[in-house]
Amino acid sequence: MPLELRLAAVIHLLSSSALRGATHHKTEALRAHLRCVAASDDLNPYLRNTLQEVLGGWEAVHCHPASVPVDAYPLTGPGWQTH
Repeated sequence: MPLELRLAAVIHLLSSSALRGATHHKTEALRAHLRCVAASDDLNPYLRNTLQEVLGGWEAVHCHPASVPVDAYPLTGPGWQTH
């Protein structure tokens, strides 16, 4: 898979996990993509270090294999007020 597509997958999985919660399968996919991107030869060393740090954090995440995403409603939106 091209590097750009792997980075797009990483961004998508991070966003999805932030919005709907981490699940077992999203976490496994994210780790796999992070490992492949961080091992890329033509990567900027600062980006590689950042990806390796991010991977280290996600290696410590343990989700139950039956975990499911949840709908997270925004705290604010058009016409909404937060008290």
